[in-house]
Amino acid sequence: MDLGLTARCVLAKMFDVEERDIVFKESRSGKKVTARRFYNYYLWRHKRVKHHHIKNYIKGLHHATSIYHCRLFEKEIDIYKKLRKQYITFLYYSDQNEWEKLKIDKSFSIKDLNDIEYKKYYIDIIN
Repeated sequence: MDLGLTARCVLAKMFDVEERDIVFKESRSGKKVTARRFYNYYLWRHKRVKHHHIKNYIKGLHHATSIYHCRLFEKEIDIYKKLRKQYITFLYYSDQNEWEKLKIDKSFSIKDLNDIEYKKYYIDIIN
């Protein structure tokens, strides 16, 4: 399975976009940019993909743009509770191992980590 396929499928469902909209930078609509930002951050933070290699996963994304999105995302995730909840939910459904590591790292509070949006269609994606 290619790196992040499950993650892209979960993001596509969460943001009501096509999976290909996350990989190809053809549109700058809000939902697509947000899904791409989640995916970019996930690849960099959890899969250790370097910024100059992100272009191999998100076509046309320059490494400077990747750096900008990751920095912005880290700031926003600290400020906006809804975004934090969305990211934790995304991680829970797309990569259980990384979600478990958040508990160990104590990157988020236990309360935040347990505040997951349970939706049947997320479960259908991972099964």
